[in-house]
Amino acid sequence: MPPDTQRFVVQFDDPRSLLECSALDRADVVFHLVGATKAARPDAFTAANVAPTRHLLGAIAARRLYPRFVFVSSQAAAGPAPARHRAIDEDDIPRPIEAYGRSKLEAERIVESFADHVASTIVRPCSVFGPWDRDFLTLYRFAERGIVVYPGVASHWLSILYVDDLIDGLLAAATKPEAIARKYFLASDSPVQWRALGEAIAAAAGRRAWHLDLPGPLVSAAAFAGEWVGRLTRTAPIANRSKAALARPHYWVCSASRARQELAFSPSRSLPDAVRETYYWYRQHGWLGGSRRVNSAVA
Repeated sequence: MPPDTQRFVVQFDDPRSLLECSALDRADVVFHLVGATKAARPDAFTAANVAPTRHLLGAIAARRLYPRFVFVSSQAAAGPAPARHRAIDEDDIPRPIEAYGRSKLEAERIVESFADHVASTIVRPCSVFGPWDRDFLTLYRFAERGIVVYPGVASHWLSILYVDDLIDGLLAAATKPEAIARKYFLASDSPVQWRALGEAIAAAAGRRAWHLDLPGPLVSAAAFAGEWVGRLTRTAPIANRSKAALARPHYWVCSASRARQELAFSPSRSLPDAVRETYYWYRQHGWLGGSRRVNSAVA
């Protein structure tokens, strides 16, 4: 965090905390990114993703503040595409398939309900990777060992986006007047198969990797076991039924055509370049086995 950055701590489950938060006083833009992508129980998604959105927008409206509000939702709120060449877009009827996606869609509807009071934009990023990301880190760690393991998705397709490009898209959504009351998918130009992504990661690591795609029943069993462990330990497990449900569809593919046309959104890096930059960042910051953390001045 830059030294001149102010940090404000609020309780999102307490509306009074937001009503009294001075961070909102002179805000030109509010980016709402807080949320949970995994939880021990389905109702925890509602507590983490829905209620905070309602409370934050309620505080902005009650205080008669007029910032631009950018809500970062998820492709999961819309659901998967029916086919590789039929990417979903903003005009498709949302069909989330698990608790996380349903909670993000419910939060989107709360944002839309405040349209008369807050100038808002909804952004649905696809799968995002890059520095500081831990979801794709596992693939990088496997690739360094010469094996890439997939939870039954090696032949599936996904839209994917480098984090720097996500940031560019969010800034465009926050500053362009035509983005008010609009909804946008953010994704790279072309989807990729998981196996091709694994091969790109192995290439960045300089390894020839063996690819292992786990059978669906094994993934489901691991998800069921993970949830029981999560309930016993009161933690959010990595393997859970929500993640298993997200892994079943073959086409998590979305179109960023509207963002390209209205926001001039355009990814800045090819997939190999973005994968390679992410690999170097993991190495430099000691996130991969055998790598050493470098001086903190290195970005």
